[in-house]
Amino acid sequence: MSDSHDSTDTIGNKYSQQGHQGRPRNVVLYGESGVGKSSLINLIMGRDAAKTSPDALACTTTHAPYDATISGQHFRLWDTAGFNEGSEGTVPAVMAERNLTAFLRGLNQEDGVHLLIYCTHYKIFSAVIRDSKVPTIIVVTCLEDFRPVMAEWWNENKDELATYGMQFSGYACVTTLKDEPTESPDIHQRHAQSYNDVCRSILDHCSQTPHKTWGTEDQRSFLAILLQKLARFVGGAHRDQDALKASLS
Repeated sequence: MSDSHDSTDTIGNKYSQQGHQGRPRNVVLYGESGVGKSSLINLIMGRDAAKTSPDALACTTTHAPYDATISGQHFRLWDTAGFNEGSEGTVPAVMAERNLTAFLRGLNQEDGVHLLIYCTHYKIFSAVIRDSKVPTIIVVTCLEDFRPVMAEWWNENKDELATYGMQFSGYACVTTLKDEPTESPDIHQRHAQSYNDVCRSILDHCSQTPHKTWGTEDQRSFLAILLQKLARFVGGAHRDQDALKASLS
C-alpha cells in the first residue's frame, strides 16, 4: 500500500508531518480463526497481499509480515494463526499457543511490539489481553450490513464489553469486503470508511517506541497474561463466548 491509496486524502493531512523514519514499527494482529485478520491486512495494503479463506479454518499457519506505509509512516503488519481451532484444525490450538508465544518472545528480543490489534467478527467474543503496557486496539469485522453506520456497533456494545473486562486503547468498526466495481455505492463508501478508520486508529495508538520489557513485580508480564488467556481458549473459552453472545442477543 502506498500513500496514493484513494482514501488517504482524508487522513493524510493530520499525520503528514509525523513520518517515522528507520525500521518499521511492529503491529501484531491476533484473534480467532476466520474473523478476517488476513482480509484486514489486505484492506490496509490496498491489494490482495495476504491469503484469505472463506471458511472458519485458518489459512495463516505461520506469522507472516507485511510492510505498509500509512501517511508516510512505516509499519510491519504481522498476520498470526488463529488460536481457537481445537485439536483438529489446520493449526491445533496448543501448537498455535506455542508458536505465538515463541514468536512474541523473539519479537520482544529484537524490535519489540508497538501495537496489538485484536480482530474479531462482530458476533464472536472471547477473553482478550488487558493490563498490558502495549497499546491494544480492537477491529470488529463483517459490519457491511450493520445500520445505520458501522461505528454504531461500538456505541451499542462498548459498555457490555467493559463488563466482561474487554478494555482497548482504540477501536475500528469495518467491512473487509472488496471494493469491486459490481458492488453497491454503499459498499464502496463503507470500504473507504473502513480503510480510513483502521488506519487512523493505528496512527493514533501505535507507540513510537517498542515495548520490550513486560511488567514488574506488581504487574504480570505480557507473556504471562497471554499464556493465561490462550489457556482459556484451549480449555473452554467457547463457554465464555456462548454466555456473552447470549447476553448480547
